[in-house]
Amino acid sequence: MKRIFIIIGSLGLGGTEKQLLMKIDYLKKRYNFTVIIFYRKGELYNSFKKLGIKIIDLTAPGKVKIYAYLSAFFKVFNLIKKHKPEIINLYLPHSYIIFGILSYIFSKVKFVMSRRSLNNYQKKIPFIKFFEKFILHKKMKFIMANNKAIVNELINHEGVEKKKVKLIYNSVTLRKIKRSNKKEIRILLLANLIPYKNHSLIIRACNEIRSLPNFRVDLVGGGHPLYKNQIDKEIKRYNLEKKIHFLGPIHDYIDITNHVDIGVLTSDEEGLSNSILEYMSKGIPVIATNVGGNSEMIDHNKNGFLVKKNDHINFAKYLKILITNRKLRIKFGNCGHQKIKHSFNVKKNMEKYFKFYNSI
Repeated sequence: MKRIFIIIGSLGLGGTEKQLLMKIDYLKKRYNFTVIIFYRKGELYNSFKKLGIKIIDLTAPGKVKIYAYLSAFFKVFNLIKKHKPEIINLYLPHSYIIFGILSYIFSKVKFVMSRRSLNNYQKKIPFIKFFEKFILHKKMKFIMANNKAIVNELINHEGVEKKKVKLIYNSVTLRKIKRSNKKEIRILLLANLIPYKNHSLIIRACNEIRSLPNFRVDLVGGGHPLYKNQIDKEIKRYNLEKKIHFLGPIHDYIDITNHVDIGVLTSDEEGLSNSILEYMSKGIPVIATNVGGNSEMIDHNKNGFLVKKNDHINFAKYLKILITNRKLRIKFGNCGHQKIKHSFNVKKNMEKYFKFYNSI
């Protein structure tokens, strides 16, 4: 049985971690997985433990980050020497930048990097782009992407050979559709409290349609308190406290989606949004910004609407259309449900991972 090391910063509530949990759960009988974390445990730590796989916790609370990361680097070095994994899968830039250089030391081990977002993070520190493009990418056996936009960046902007880039979409379990008959239209924004999620967009859009009497917006997600305070202030500035409500982080949000009529995503950047997949899996129509891989899930005017990022006027226009047209909500929702069935099916995509790991 192939031994695979998965190295990731934490096992938090993000979409990447949830997809990883699903993948390991599906493949754990076929491969010998070891998950190594080095930043923090995260909310999904116990969910991973329940899978019965080995988790190596290299987090060092209280230590200065640079020393904690150096310590983790040498511990991973020793773990590779001791256990001799066939494959090391590095998840997200955090892991890639710290541990990718080990690919030069352990030439017999096949290193794989999983890119789950566009490379906007490289613009903040130019050296990172150089380091990845000219040093790390060259030693990867493969680089995994979860949408075509990332594939395009890797090949056309970062110089990765086409044959080294593999595309496997995120997956979601197809849910039973439950439609609400309540007069109040429930709108859900499922997104962690991170500035690039741009919660301000839904607030400004709601201000444009505030005269509509029968809708409310629920914000679900956790994150930085300072950013939450910023959102709270904007809600109060527009006097929308009765329309927009914080529900906080919710570990299992399947129940809440039973009562949702419209799903929205307001991000300025995305990889392949798990929130949109969750909406569509429940037959919920979607309005989202046209960033990252969103257009690979949403067919404009068929299963939802796409708008330019930060365009609150058109976002408001499409909200009004769906709020006032139940038949269109049902039509879009059914189309989205079928798209999940055919393109983002769990079994189909997990089998692609099985074939991918076997091919290495």
